[in-house]
Amino acid sequence: MKKMLSLVLVFFLSITLTGCNMQNLLGGLLGSREKTTSKSSPQDDKKIIAVAIDDENPNKDMFLLGIREMAAKEELEIKVLSKEEQMDTEALKEAKVLIVQDGEQALLKGAEKEKIPIIALNELPSGIKAQGVILPDPEQVGKLMAQQILPKVSAGEVVFLMGEADNPVSQLILSSLKRELSSNGQLTVHSISNPPESESLAIQTLAEHLQKNAGKVKAICAKNEKLLSQTYDLLKSMKLSETVYLVGGEATPNSLQRIASGSQVADIDTAPYIQGINAFQWDQKLLNKEAVDITQSITSDQGEVAAKLIPAKTVTTENIALLQKSYTQAATTLKELEKKAESQAKDSQGQEKGKSSSDQEGKEQGEEKSGQGNGESKGQGKGQSDGQGSSQGSEQGDGQGDDQGSGQSGGQMVIPEGVAKVTEKIHTEITREYLDENGKILGTEKSANDQVRTIPPEMLLKEQQQQQQKQQQKEGQEQQEEGKEKASGEGGENA
Repeated sequence: MKKMLSLVLVFFLSITLTGCNMQNLLGGLLGSREKTTSKSSPQDDKKIIAVAIDDENPNKDMFLLGIREMAAKEELEIKVLSKEEQMDTEALKEAKVLIVQDGEQALLKGAEKEKIPIIALNELPSGIKAQGVILPDPEQVGKLMAQQILPKVSAGEVVFLMGEADNPVSQLILSSLKRELSSNGQLTVHSISNPPESESLAIQTLAEHLQKNAGKVKAICAKNEKLLSQTYDLLKSMKLSETVYLVGGEATPNSLQRIASGSQVADIDTAPYIQGINAFQWDQKLLNKEAVDITQSITSDQGEVAAKLIPAKTVTTENIALLQKSYTQAATTLKELEKKAESQAKDSQGQEKGKSSSDQEGKEQGEEKSGQGNGESKGQGKGQSDGQGSSQGSEQGDGQGDDQGSGQSGGQMVIPEGVAKVTEKIHTEITREYLDENGKILGTEKSANDQVRTIPPEMLLKEQQQQQQKQQQKEGQEQQEEGKEKASGEGGENA
């Protein structure tokens, strides 16, 4: 009986690994690390999130924008590591958490050695176990790819360039693609894989396959932009770009251009901006020892990894305009945030130096005056304390008042909890009047345009804040002009 109870217990423990136990595992990682020390220094209390993103990834700006925008709202420092810094063993010296997208193995091994939790973006790292991964729903990606092919291809072969064969995300995409295409019994799926960082070998294999199966391949799907762009070049060189449909699995500015030109059918928006936001939120909860929201787990070569799946969507000629605009805005906004972060870091360093110098001076002055009378010392201390307290209270009060006023101003939309996206329907009407030399109306023309705009709620709030700032600046300028006019008028009267 005891043996049976033991077996039952082991069984239930294994079942809960991907459920509640996974939640506890991820939520308690940082806590178990911090409990090892009884005392912490001010340096240990400093919350720094290290970020390592592949410099060659075309969505790097979108990943970083999501992280930077969230960090700007919180008292957390972001340390973006270059490729050279990722090879340095001291790069993670002050980091509490690491966000990584295709980072260097040296960096990952260093984080593992120092027991720094790793949150992966878009992909599971190989050879190392991440504590969590934020990625687009792989089964949805495969399904969306297939849905773009089915209406266009009645029979033949679909090739899927999956990257690494043992990659669990690629395997899930492939399974979903096959399952969705199986609705048409005349379609078959052929997959091509390649070793890590060897996309050229996959393209070479693809070229050989196209030659051996001339006219049989009707569509090609590629997991990422690296494979897709090389496939496009290959099809052009083989004069097949107009006969073989091309579908991507990772939308980028380059793939959007191909879609616009008609050389690519569609791509999949993997929401890198939203991924960055979610990665930061997970890291923040880890630092605060809070539970994280886990969609499911992904089985890697290192075991089960907690995952948050982000909804993906298809990108075609019908909706590329909005996505193209978001890429343009991301680059500009990211530069502004980086400049702001650098400025704040310099100010912080200056304040620390100033405080250190002030403390030293105060200590020296205290030692010099230690022999003076108690009455004089008490009198000076009281006067200084009262003056400083009054001053600080006034400043804090004014500052809080301004912040609250701006935050509660009219026009601020409150977004309900749980909103994943916001859809705006914009209706525009234009009336044109054609006039002669005397102003007589010769004809009238009316036109209407309906536009649907889908944006993340974070971006909507940012736009509203920018509008409020512009309005406040305008009002401030108007008040200044009124003050100048009033002063000028009073000066004339006095004269």
